[in-house]
Amino acid sequence: MTEAQPSSLVRTLASALWFPMFFIVGFMVCYLLPFHAPAPHDMPVAVVGEQAAHQLGAAFEQQLPGGVDVTAVPDAQAARESITEREAVAAYDPAHGELFYAKANGSALLMVLQQLFTPVASAAGHQLVLTDLAPSAPGDVMGTGLFYCLLAMNIPPYITVMMLLRAELSTRQKLLALVGVGAFDSVVCYVAALSMDVIHNQPVLMLIGFLLTQAVGWVTFGLVPYFKQFIPGVAMGLFVLLSMPSSSGAIPKELVPPFFQSLHRFLPLGQAVDSMRGVLYFDGAGALPGVLGLCVWCALGVALVVFNQVRASRKQADDPEAATTAGTYEHEDDSDVVVDPVLEAPKPKHHHTLTGTVRDADGRPVPGAVVTVTDSGGMQLAHLLTSSDGRYEVHDLPRQYVTVVASAPRMRPAVDRVSVRSGRVDECDFVLAREERARARR
Repeated sequence: MTEAQPSSLVRTLASALWFPMFFIVGFMVCYLLPFHAPAPHDMPVAVVGEQAAHQLGAAFEQQLPGGVDVTAVPDAQAARESITEREAVAAYDPAHGELFYAKANGSALLMVLQQLFTPVASAAGHQLVLTDLAPSAPGDVMGTGLFYCLLAMNIPPYITVMMLLRAELSTRQKLLALVGVGAFDSVVCYVAALSMDVIHNQPVLMLIGFLLTQAVGWVTFGLVPYFKQFIPGVAMGLFVLLSMPSSSGAIPKELVPPFFQSLHRFLPLGQAVDSMRGVLYFDGAGALPGVLGLCVWCALGVALVVFNQVRASRKQADDPEAATTAGTYEHEDDSDVVVDPVLEAPKPKHHHTLTGTVRDADGRPVPGAVVTVTDSGGMQLAHLLTSSDGRYEVHDLPRQYVTVVASAPRMRPAVDRVSVRSGRVDECDFVLAREERARARR
């Protein structure tokens, strides 16, 4: 066995290991970086009274530059409404040292708020009073249970697409399966979360969860033809590595760096977190933008799939051979349109087959004959032995002329030059003369 050339070894290792390397770097950048030291970034806080708001805003700006965005409200009622209408994550009444907040936004946020406002209340001679205006469900003690429930709706659609692409199904069947898995996922997660008191009984959450599954699933499916074997990295990067730290589910978005904070309103997981929290704890406030965002993602996925189907249909109609040999697609659907991309590591983009039989001058098969196939430059493409019935079969040949040599002990070798054509199984048979007969003829 010959050893792989250094350049070939590097390419092989790169194609096999790029995904785990991507994950290593991705987890450091997208998890350790935003989560290792949560700190406020443009955290919206309401303060009762213009003067108090101005003073606190200046103090916070000096203490945490860019950390707290203070807005003045006229009275305690307005302070409460700023929380319930989701305009602020906290509101402070300096007259009574009272801090209004919503535990539904996550316990991590409450800890930061206590650290900020306890000294403020003490300086005014008050003991900080905490008033929770939106308690989380009884089974969601840390305020993160909803997020983990949503993870079970965010990751499986991506995995479903990866599995379905390898299945011998039509595109229609795969998409219906994707819809079915999404419906099953949203119902099971809702029932499980409800049984553990992680959420309140709000059946509309199943619809929001279903939209999340379809947003992730259809967009992933639609992007496959463009990214091919790299789709796992693209989908996981978009819907997991970037989505989780920006979702405001585990760590509130107000406590992560601005880059991830800016992604919150655009990625589907953050939209689902916002819309579900709005339904569960804030009488629907802030839920509509999230639902509309999920609908936009779903529409994008459908548009990608339809566009890919139309493009594949036209390509198949214009050039059937090119559509078959492009190396981009693997299976065909009911209308003979090739649809699914190869997801394995990069391979040569040819899948053509050459078969034949090696016989002797009397028409009997020659088992164990050596068949060697080389390309036009003399590079060996295949080296194999014929079967007991003299047959051989070579796959993954380039679409070009190849040289085929058949040889066997005590027989004169035979050579032929064959044009391997796309989308067909080409035949190349040999008849080998025995050496003694060949000498006798001379």
